[in-house]
Amino acid sequence: MKKYLLAFFLFFSFFQLEAQRINKTKVQNLYDRIKAAGIRHPEFVIAQSMQETGNLNCKKCCLRYNNLFGFYVKGNKCKKFESEEACIEYYKAWQDKRYDKWRKKYPKGDYYHFLKYVRYATGDKYNNEIRPKVNWVKKNLLL
Repeated sequence: MKKYLLAFFLFFSFFQLEAQRINKTKVQNLYDRIKAAGIRHPEFVIAQSMQETGNLNCKKCCLRYNNLFGFYVKGNKCKKFESEEACIEYYKAWQDKRYDKWRKKYPKGDYYHFLKYVRYATGDKYNNEIRPKVNWVKKNLLL
């Protein structure tokens, strides 16, 4: 029964994602900048950005502060960046600080596990929300 519920959730999430307007060129451009910055697992990272910014379209989220990934500071406020490039550099440093330690401890873990390990994803719900986005990225972008 759990498998059917999960399948239904993923199926519903996929169509919900497709129903949202996705500017493929804009997403591809950001993906290319993420990859060029040397960020590991760029297909997951762009999916995180899509999740956090409503496919790079939100008006009332952290994106208005050039925050592509929904980073917060004390007081539950959006971290502000001078530019999107500064935010990408921040993500790279954030990832570098945590990734090798995690990889050493969990050599067979995937990026979903990494996000939970570093508490970016607070549970399975977040990872289940980005799975269809990762699949969309793999299907629609030039990796």
